[in-house]
Amino acid sequence: MQRNYWIITFGIVWTIIFSSMSFYWAMDGLLGVRSLGASIYEMSLNPSPSFITIVWLTGFIKLLGLILLLILLVQWKNPIIIRILITLRKL
Repeated sequence: MQRNYWIITFGIVWTIIFSSMSFYWAMDGLLGVRSLGASIYEMSLNPSPSFITIVWLTGFIKLLGLILLLILLVQWKNPIIIRILITLRKL
């Protein structure tokens, strides 16, 4: 099966941009917050510490997609990786 590296690269870039918006909002950025809805916009004007924590967590959760995309780039037929996977399976 042939990999389409352009699509994977686009997914990586999109994931970084998508998660960086959450980090920007967590650092009191207001650009684009109105698109999230009225109640979230009002909460972002005067944020509580728990709201900031949730926004940081959503940014890190969005970065999990980056890990999944990077896994697609790994050459799984590499003998070193096969040995590591066999060793991990025995644990």
